[in-house]
Amino acid sequence: MDADPKRTVAELLQSAELLYDLGQVPDARAEADAALRLDPLDPDANAMAAACALADNDPDEALVYAGAALARTPGHRRAMITRGYALADAGRRDEAMQAAASLLELDRTSWLHHVHYALITRRAGAAQPALDAAWNAVNLAPDQPRTHRALAAIAEDLGMDDLAKRSRRAAADLDPGGAAAFAEALPPEARRVHRRWVDADRDDPRWREKIGSGGLFGGALGRSILLGLAVVFAVPALLGTGMDGGARLFFAAVAAAAWVGWFTVLRRHRNPE
Repeated sequence: MDADPKRTVAELLQSAELLYDLGQVPDARAEADAALRLDPLDPDANAMAAACALADNDPDEALVYAGAALARTPGHRRAMITRGYALADAGRRDEAMQAAASLLELDRTSWLHHVHYALITRRAGAAQPALDAAWNAVNLAPDQPRTHRALAAIAEDLGMDDLAKRSRRAAADLDPGGAAAFAEALPPEARRVHRRWVDADRDDPRWREKIGSGGLFGGALGRSILLGLAVVFAVPALLGTGMDGGARLFFAAVAAAAWVGWFTVLRRHRNPE
């Protein structure tokens, strides 16, 4: 659908921001795309598209849009933040750490930058820097619930249960309404759309492409094949009492291998966030 000529880029981005904050990522992305059709080089529109792509578990696309925003406006805060998370999600640990550090170089007095530094480095697997940054955020803004929530999330990852509980309690005291939705209270850039184990929705016009994506055993089609093999070979292995012992052992081995493959692929395609 073409962008409404009566709506400006600013109006489209305002709508996208609201939808994004509400967790309606596809609708927010549609508004960002409409803004980009009006001005493909607009840094705010590119940064919003990057944030939506990241939330939709596509760090590579997020990096493209974030790069476009930074090319037009170096130091664009949202683009820098999104780029850091995207690099971490893409497994580019060293670059993610550098991107996180650039946030502190931009403004070391910003508690929000320390929160994002902590959560980006947490995703990149650097536990101690993440914990230190989370503490710095709390010290800079002890009255901000988000600093305590970030510290709680990182402490929980590190098995520091007492610290996590105290931090959650502090956040709840500062923001009683947000305590029940702790997981959703982290910065939007740290959230991801939860994927069902089936890659393609039934109403998605690209369902055929998505089912076969990722190679023979990389998508939903591959998982279905592995599951079918596991069931087909498990039945005679379990119920074929009249079969030769060697044959039953063979069927059992194939079924076990198919089950292992199915669980491995399923786990790889589930996003833990």
